[in-house]
Formats: sequence, structure tokens, C-alpha cells
Amino acid sequence: MSIQLIRQYHTKVAKIIQYSGSHNESALRKPFQDLLEQYARARSLELIAELDYRTPSGATVYPDGTLKDALRQDWGYWESKDQFDDLEAEIQAKLAKGYPKSNILFEDTRTAVLYQAGQEVARADFKDDQALDTVLARFVSYESREVREFREAIEQFSQEVPALAEDLRAIIAEQAATNPAFQQSAQTFLQLCREAINPAVDMADAREMIIQHVLTQDIFTKIFDDPQFHLENNIAQRLGQVVNTFYHGAMRHQISDRLGHYYATINARAAQIYNHQEKQKFLKALYESFYRAYNPKAADRLGIVYTPHEIVSFMIEAADTLAFKHFGKTLGDKGVDILDPATGTGTFITELIDYLPPHQLAYKYQNEIHCNEVAILPYYIANLNIEFTYRQKMGQYVEFQNIVFVDTLDNLGFKYANKQLDFFHLAGENVARIQRQNERDISVIIGNPPYNAWQENFNLQNPNRPYKEIDGRIKDTYIKHGTAQNQIAVYDMYTRFIRWSTDRLGQNGIIAFVSNNSFIDAQTYDGFRKVVAEEFNEIYIIDLKGNARTSGERRQREAGNIFGDQIRVGIAVYFLVRRAGAVGCHIYYNTIGDYASAKEKQLYLRDNRFQDLPFEHIIPSQRHVWINQTENDWDDLLPLANKDTKTDSNKETVFTLFSNGVKTQRDEWVYDYSKDTLADKMQFFVDIYQQTLANPAHPDRFQIKWDRELTKYRERGINKTFEEERIVTSQYRPFVKMRLYFDPHFNGMTYQLPLFFPHGEAENLLICFTDSGSEKPFMVMASNHLTDLHLVGAGSSTQCLPLYRYPGQGQREDNITDWALAQFRARYQPSPLTPLPLGEGDSFSLPGGEEPEIKPSSSPLPGGEGPGVRATISSTTQPSTTPPPPTPNASHPSPPPSKPAPANYAEMPPMPKSCCGNCSVTASLPGPSFGGSTLSAALSLTFTATKPG
Repeated sequence: MSIQLIRQYHTKVAKIIQYSGSHNESALRKPFQDLLEQYARARSLELIAELDYRTPSGATVYPDGTLKDALRQDWGYWESKDQFDDLEAEIQAKLAKGYPKSNILFEDTRTAVLYQAGQEVARADFKDDQALDTVLARFVSYESREVREFREAIEQFSQEVPALAEDLRAIIAEQAATNPAFQQSAQTFLQLCREAINPAVDMADAREMIIQHVLTQDIFTKIFDDPQFHLENNIAQRLGQVVNTFYHGAMRHQISDRLGHYYATINARAAQIYNHQEKQKFLKALYESFYRAYNPKAADRLGIVYTPHEIVSFMIEAADTLAFKHFGKTLGDKGVDILDPATGTGTFITELIDYLPPHQLAYKYQNEIHCNEVAILPYYIANLNIEFTYRQKMGQYVEFQNIVFVDTLDNLGFKYANKQLDFFHLAGENVARIQRQNERDISVIIGNPPYNAWQENFNLQNPNRPYKEIDGRIKDTYIKHGTAQNQIAVYDMYTRFIRWSTDRLGQNGIIAFVSNNSFIDAQTYDGFRKVVAEEFNEIYIIDLKGNARTSGERRQREAGNIFGDQIRVGIAVYFLVRRAGAVGCHIYYNTIGDYASAKEKQLYLRDNRFQDLPFEHIIPSQRHVWINQTENDWDDLLPLANKDTKTDSNKETVFTLFSNGVKTQRDEWVYDYSKDTLADKMQFFVDIYQQTLANPAHPDRFQIKWDRELTKYRERGINKTFEEERIVTSQYRPFVKMRLYFDPHFNGMTYQLPLFFPHGEAENLLICFTDSGSEKPFMVMASNHLTDLHLVGAGSSTQCLPLYRYPGQGQREDNITDWALAQFRARYQPSPLTPLPLGEGDSFSLPGGEEPEIKPSSSPLPGGEGPGVRATISSTTQPSTTPPPPTPNASHPSPPPSKPAPANYAEMPPMPKSCCGNCSVTASLPGPSFGGSTLSAALSLTFTATKPG
């Protein structure tokens, strides 16, 4: 794969030998392990050191390394010896002990020997780079029969499960209509779900739980080889009772036969896994595979991507360090209640059980470890994982009574009892657990909240559900203090969990989450940053980057995503610490280097302890910027726009109105280079819309693209017709203009643009710039057309500042505020003789405090340009006691200007040399021209002054 990697390996080995003088296995194994990891990474495999392997005879051996794929299948094994060993003898000894022969590499830093399918297939001298590269590439590329069969079974399963689920739905519908025992049992189970989870649970939800139970119970009980959970867990027990009313005999055999090969393959693989952590990882991979096949919409909405072990282990140890630093207690001490609010398959809780010392664990397990889960299948798996981990560590089975089947964001009983506890009044074990958890003073909230922010494709009909109370709390806190125009992203699921956790945490406590890192620097989150700095006293952030929604050099720097590149958002691990009585907030920031791969980021957390990381102490700016601060006079500059000016509550900006570019939400429909093609598309679109308006179940309704807004218009009964005049020119990208069907009903969001371009066509000029927080480089351009929201590409927004606006009946108005005009006048003061634009009723002050009278004039101005405005300014000063002597034969000029008068100013007429009374001087001068004003192109002023001499 890479001769260069092998040469780098030789260089490392040479340095070790040079500086240590050692040739033994322990000294030289690490460089070869690093080399092997790089080869494995190229095949999307992971090399795990010293993982136990159960031989056919029942003995346990520990190969130096095991290659694993994403489904935790063993691809190969590696065994290292040093050059003083007899390699041939060592190979035979290891094989005699039962080391696997399917695909195993032996090496002693001089010779590499590869066995596959029980036979030696290749051998290479380490000095021969090409031969060694060939052996290593063959090693990591070999797919054994067992691995291939399992992969094929997973693929078969993914194809079979959706059809099986539909068959079971039909069976359950039939049972609901014809089987009294099923009807009674199902109603009992539904009542339990309403008590335990949410009163809004309906029979369709219960039906899905029953189907998942049927399809998975045999698999998961086989993996753990322990039916205790299904016999004792309250909800699982009731589910089993429902299933037993119909799922038996021929029906059970029919379903089982269709999944027989898959079950057999799963069970055979599960029987080979003895390491508990590997069993957990295998189960999680299996669950993710099942759930994405069974219900891809829910998998997307719930964020079914599970947390790498390196993150979990790092976060638990870091939370323990912070708890002792700030509160003098460890996670295992009494009085430290720990909650995972979105436990998934129990990853954080099982790791916590492994982490805590045995003498503290028994009490902790029964009293002070809590977790919640909202989906039935991961709830099952979490129960199994947690109880099995505890039994493995403590040597006895104890039921875990602190896992709660509940939607955490709905559970506000801990604080808003009068609003929420109404659905906890019924009896039930799970309800009792909810109430018991709500009574606890939670000290540490830790976990991985879901990431899914919003639905990107409305036609998939898969929106996130609203959470009225939590969203209200977000609006009253993070949104209230934010300055961005569009803050919808703040209602992200992970932000909801932070808001919930902040309210749930006690006066002293820690929130430890891994999630989206956009809160660190996005403009949208400035209100969030302000509020969390007020609600916590210490904030620690480890920025792991990995944002795949960027481009160019920025995308290269973001590099891999620590979740194995399975998600596209950037990632951060962060810790929020609250201390009663503490004042102020200290923010500490650590970031991984640029260009790091997903694996390198995982190793960064694996190989570094929290207390050893170099944190930068951040002092937020006045605008709540945490990183990438710049030294400038930003606060002294004039604000271009402010969302408050839209409601006339604050006009201290240059522009009154501003807007995002048009967000069509269906570019493929409303944009085209050809006007005729666009007209054809939109005529079809309107036709389907109108047919769906008449019949909401119209079979062709999804031939067009729907969104939330268009659905609301349909529900309101808004009729539409195709209007050719709505086809206008739009600035789609910096160097691309396209035809746009500009219609507020068919363009998802038009924002303020109809005020800038009535019907899409009007005279205007826009200053367009990349919105703060966008993922594209900053750009400014001018346009005289409607502008697209993503002017510089996806992942960015465009703000538009127009010269004009067209309110009311479309009469054009300047979009520059009076405040801005006054600022510019004050800053760039004109010379004394430079005329200012005046209209009837306008005034200005003279040094003595007098105000001129501005009157309309019917007489033509110089140049014959018609009636204008004539200003008569009178100013009287007291005569001097000693008048200046007259100047013989001299004219009586006006006072000289501070700057030379413009060339087009008329000469003032001479005054009599003996004048010492009232002198009247009249001058005509051209005035400025400006569009839209009632002032004409010239101004005639009459000055009347009383002046001695």
C-alpha cells in the first residue's frame, strides 16, 4: 500500500535501537503496531491490542493485535516476537495453543510470515520493502469465509426486515380485530406505556414496540445468554404477554424461518465473543444495523450513531477529575448522583460501572446512577448491557432499577410539577422510577445527546417533534439574548438537552456532553454563549473539528470526524461546571491540530488525560465571541443593520431593512436557465398542488417537493395559478444568473425580499455578503437582482442590504435611515457655502439661533428648470459704536467663504460704497440633484442683512 510507510517504520526502529540499544519485542513492537494500524485504516479496519480470544478447547489466548471491522468482526490477528526468538518454533507453539489460523501474521522485525485458512501463504524479509508491503496488504485485505457470511447475512437482514415488519403489522391489525385475548393484553400494555412514557402514546406506537420485540428478543437473549431481563423487567414482561397471545405455533415458525439464516449467523458470531466490551460493541453495531433497516426515519431523527469508546472513557475520567477539583468528591462517593439523559444502548453507564471501584459500586448502582431512554429497542439493550456489566464485575446479578423508559425532554416533573406531573399519577414500576429520579439532586449529567437539528427533506415526512416547555425555555434564554436574524438552529436537539440539563442540575454540578461544536463560534449561538457563561462558573471545551459541511482549505483542516466519519457536523467535548456562591465564569479551550484523521482524534483522547491537556484561557468579547477574536475598532463603527429597526424600536443603523437571500427549498423546481423550461416545470408544480388542495391524499402529491410552509398553505386552502410574470432574473451564484419563479408560496422563505423587489422586478441595488457563522469564506458583492440564500454555496447564508424599499403600494423609499444620514453629515461636514438638500417645511439653524423660512416658489429658477424652493434668510446684527471707515470706490462684497466657492456660484453684485443701512443681496446658485425628492435641480436664496457701514 505504501513503501513510504515502511521506510518511515525502518527509520523509527533505527532510532530506537540507536538510543536504547534494545532489540527485544517490547521495545520494537510499537513501531510495527503503528505501521499495521496505518495499513488497517486504509481498509476501514481497527487494530485492537491484546484482545482475548477463546480457543476451540476453551482456553483464552491474547494475540498482540486483532483486526476488527465496523461490525466487530475479526478480520485477522497479529503476533510479534523479538529477533532472539526462534520464529519458526514460536509459530508452531502458538498454533498448538489454539491461536486462530484463519488470517494471522507473525513477525520478529526481521521476517514476516502470513497464515491464511490454516496454511502459510506468504513470507517477506523486512529489508525487502516491496515484499513486506505485499504481505501487509494481503493481510489486511483478506476476508475469511466467516466474515463474508456474516456480512452477507447483514445485507440479507437489511433487505428482509422491512417486509417482515409490514407482515407483522398486518398480522397485528388482524389480531386487533379478531383476537379478544390480544385486544385485552394490548390495551393493558398501552395503558402501561401511557403511564410510563407519555400520555400521547397511541396504539400505533405500541404496535411498533411489539414488532421490535418479536424481531429482536431471540437475538439479544442469545447474545447475553441470560433470560433474566425478559422475565423480570416490567415493560418487557408486559410485551411478552401481548406477544404470547398470538405469536406461537405456525405463525412463529413462519417468521423464524424467514430469519433463520440470519439468526444462526448472529448467534454463531455472538458465541465467539467473550470480552464484555467487545460484546457491547458488537451489540451496538447490530442494533444500529437493525434499526436503520427497520425504521430509517426514526434512526435519522433519533441520531442513531453511537459514541466511540475513546470519547466515553475520556469524558468519565475528566468528569471525575473535575468533580474532585471543584467539589472534593469523586464520582464514586456518596451524594454524587449521575444521570445519562439519552443513554442509547447504555454505553456511558456500562463504562462508568467498569470505571468505579468495587467497594463503591454496589451502593452507587442501586441508588445514584440513573439513565433515560425513549426508544424501546435501545432501552432493552441498555438494560442487558448494564446488568450484565455489573454481574461480570461484581460476580452477582442485581436488577438495575434506575433506568427509565421516558422522553427526557418531556420529563420536567423535577421542577415544573404543576405542569408535568399530571401524567405520572397512575401506578406502574416505570412511573415510580421517574418519580424517584425526579426527587434526586443530580450532580453530574453526562452523555451524548442526539444531533439531528431539523428535517432537511420535508417529503420524507420525518420532522423532529416539538418540545413546548423546553423550546420556551430556549426562547426565554438563548434566543432572547441572541443577535442573529435567524436562530432556528438554536432549537437543535443537543441545545435542548443542554437547556434541560442546566435546569435539572443542582446548585453544584457538572454537565459533560459530546455533541455539535457550532456553539463555539457560530454567530447564531452568541446568545447561547452569553447565557451559559452566566449560568456556569467554569467551561472546558475540547474542539475536535471534523465539520464536513465546509469546503476548500477549511474542509481539509477540519479533516476526519471522530465518530468514524459517520456524521457531518463538527464535534466538541465540553464540561460545564456550576459552583454555588462562585462569581463569574472562566472559559478554557483546547483544540486538536488541523488535518487530523478520525482515528488520530480518537487516539488523541485515548492517549491524553484531561488534566494534561493544554487549555487556553478565553476572555469573551463584549459580543460574546469566544475564539477567533480580532483587535479592531468594531464597536466604534456604525452598525449596518439591526433586527430591531424592523419594528422601529431602534433606528441607529445605516439600513432600515435587510434580508436573507431567497431560500427556495426546492431549487430544482423554481430555478432554471431557460425561461420556457421553468414555465413548464412550474405549470406542472401548480397543477399537482391544486389537485392535492382538492384531495390531500392525491396519489401524485409527492411528485412535487413539499415543505412545512407549503403544507400550511394547502391546509389554509390557498389556491394558486401559474403566473408567467413571476419568472424573474436572480443572482444564483457569484457568476451565475438564473431564472427564478419568485412566489412567496412556492419559495420556502422569501424573508423581506418582496419589499425590495415587488413581483421580483424593480430598480434596486443590493450589497450582499456572507452571513456570520457561515461555513464558507467571507465574500461581498453588489447585485441589482434577487439573490439566493446560498450565494456562495451550501452551508452558508447571504445577507442583503438594499438601497431602496417598496412598502405599501410599492412606492419607492430610501432604505438609508435618517440617523445614518445625520451621522454622515456630522462626520463629513460640508463647506459653509455648500447647499444642503431642503424641502418645504425643512429648516436649519444660523449661528444666532434664527431659523430660515422655506417656501415653495412659483418663479422659475436660473436655467429655466421650473419652479423650485426659495429660501429667504434674514439676520440682523446690532450696529457697531465705531463703524469702520468706508473704502472709496470699493464694492461691498459678501464675507469670504472658508473654502473657495464652487465655480458655478453666481458673483455677488457690488454694494454702494456709502451704504450703511439695510443692504439686500440676492444670489442664485444651482443646488444638488437627488432622486425621489420634491426639490428641483437648483436653489435660489435671498439673503437680507442689516449691516453697519
